[in-house]
Amino acid sequence: MTGFYKILFFISDLILLNLSILIAFYFFDSSLWENDLTGMVYLFIYSNLSWLFLVMVSAPYSLTKNWSVSKIIKNQVSFIFIHLLVVASLVVFFDRDYSLFQIILIYAVFTPLFFSFKIGIYFIRKIFIQDLSYRNYLIIGRNELASEVRKFYLLNPQIGYKFKGYIDFEGSDFSFEYVREFCSDKEVHEIYCCAPNVEEEQLRTLVNFGLDSLIKVRLIVASDSQSRKTIHLEQYDKLPGLDMATLALDEPRNQVIKRLFDLFFSLVFGVLVLSWFIPLIGLLIKLDSRGPVFFIQQRNGKGNIPFGCMKFRTMIVNKEADSKQASKDDPRITRIGKFLRKTSLDEIPQFLNVIIGNMSLIGPRPHPIKLNEQFSSKISNIMSRHYVKPGITGLAQCMGYRGETSKLIDMENRVRMDRYYIENWSFWLDIKIIFLTVVSLIRGSENAY
Repeated sequence: MTGFYKILFFISDLILLNLSILIAFYFFDSSLWENDLTGMVYLFIYSNLSWLFLVMVSAPYSLTKNWSVSKIIKNQVSFIFIHLLVVASLVVFFDRDYSLFQIILIYAVFTPLFFSFKIGIYFIRKIFIQDLSYRNYLIIGRNELASEVRKFYLLNPQIGYKFKGYIDFEGSDFSFEYVREFCSDKEVHEIYCCAPNVEEEQLRTLVNFGLDSLIKVRLIVASDSQSRKTIHLEQYDKLPGLDMATLALDEPRNQVIKRLFDLFFSLVFGVLVLSWFIPLIGLLIKLDSRGPVFFIQQRNGKGNIPFGCMKFRTMIVNKEADSKQASKDDPRITRIGKFLRKTSLDEIPQFLNVIIGNMSLIGPRPHPIKLNEQFSSKISNIMSRHYVKPGITGLAQCMGYRGETSKLIDMENRVRMDRYYIENWSFWLDIKIIFLTVVSLIRGSENAY
């Protein structure tokens, strides 16, 4: 379990514990609020200090990477029971006069709250971090650390990782072309590089291959090599050594942060704007031309998996909508459609895609499938755009690379900016892109038509 969850659970446990004490005092005898305020303060001190002490001397949050409901209950029940005994001992030691029923009531309230919160986080985490039901992995390097990684997954089959083989990094036959062919043949989802002598340039080549092939690359080094940091560092739960995530968005913590921000922003925007804006624009579209309010187009999403991207319909109904990009003075564009496209308001329904979960607020703009096919043979790293969820806006758009991509250089620049975003993601970069997008919309763009 990462430090993020440990801090979250520690703070939430203390809040719920103190809330339970307050509830127990109120229901046991509400007059105790006035008559025995000192006793209640003592109980707060006993409970909080003993909880802090037990956390320091034990490992109550040491759940494995693939934690489940049964593991949460099994891991935490004994901890609550020990805390109850410690608090009861302190009560006796300091000669405080508390009713046994009063103490039992505290834990009767605290225990279901305690487990409900953790189980709730467990299910939220499963929704936000949607991995494949199984993942094939390759280990580069054949040494003691590689064997430990292999052993870890053998002892934890419930995680759903399938071993596909070793590639000996030290051997004279090692080549990245062989890695490429191996990953393609075996449908590899993740690569664990356990080679201690890997150079920065070699790792960068491997990471670039992973991006282009939509394969996660993780660097595993021995725990005594902490001084060596590559791109980003994350402590793996039970995996031997240190696991260095080569991309920030490979970290579950960052995925949760990004998803929470997407949901919060989209739900607030939905209540304040979409609730009245969609009916208004829908009425104008209907009055302007025949056809549906929304245009739902299949586009490539994360993992290159197609999804239905929602937009306001800005053209008359036509057979070329999925195959032909809009051009300047395109006769298919309606009067209200021209305004919507110029102001980018036609993209507003994609907030619904964000809430559903197949898009993010910020990310590479999703391309129509036929446009992707058109450029895939001309731009070698175009597939790397699908390493993350597509966005309503992105770095390329706020930097001016938007609209029609009639020239190869336009698409190359868009891919280059999207690649930079994926490799350098941070929460503050998302905030900066939102700000730049607003500025771009106010200024307008000659490519918006």
